[in-house]
Amino acid sequence: MIRIIPLLLITMISATISADKPDSIHYISLNRAIRLGQYDGVTTAKELKSYGDFGLGSEEKVASELVILDGVAYSIPADGKAKVMPDQAKIAFSAIKFFKTDKQVKINKAFSLKELEQYLDSLIVKNTFAAIKISGEFASITFTSYHKQEKPYKPIEQVPVSEFTHTKMKGTIVGFFTPESAAVLNSPTYHFHFIDQARTTGGHVQDCVIGNVEIELDYTRSFTADLADPAILQHIDLNKPIEAEK
Repeated sequence: MIRIIPLLLITMISATISADKPDSIHYISLNRAIRLGQYDGVTTAKELKSYGDFGLGSEEKVASELVILDGVAYSIPADGKAKVMPDQAKIAFSAIKFFKTDKQVKINKAFSLKELEQYLDSLIVKNTFAAIKISGEFASITFTSYHKQEKPYKPIEQVPVSEFTHTKMKGTIVGFFTPESAAVLNSPTYHFHFIDQARTTGGHVQDCVIGNVEIELDYTRSFTADLADPAILQHIDLNKPIEAEK
């Protein structure tokens, strides 16, 4: 009995901690802001991880692509080499949540990125927000990372990128589905970052061919956000309609 009581207490404490974790997506700044050229840090990597264990984003000055997987934050700069991000690193944008699988699908076939997104279209409940974890064997994958910027910042379309293509690589896509109408929050409709199984490389996914696919979906009915200080937003115009750029 003396041995059982501590085990019960540990189980109860673990269940309480799990229940206390929010099921919402938390945004650091707005994807719209970073696309217009707001690259200053809004929070630290340490603070960011208090909002979730699964996510993506960008380090300040777009110095690296950000992947958060299994509670570890990885930075992937323009050289394509992934490393654990220091707690004091500053984050310009992120979407993050505590991942809880609501739906899981395994498929033994190959998909291009376009085919994968089409399959997800048939799988995802429309008009929802979802975190998406996709693991598999990549016959090929192409991803990018931006080059670090200094002020005065340019819009993201004018920032140079490094592009990398790898073959025969296992890894995980960390992504989010965001309805088109909510484009200010995150890239619609799919935003995918990648990190390899060895946690040595990755970036923003541009294309891929993936097989032995495992897809996990985590839906949410709520989101929260930490917005950038207005003082660091003066060089961009968040009132400019997105449609004006199309």
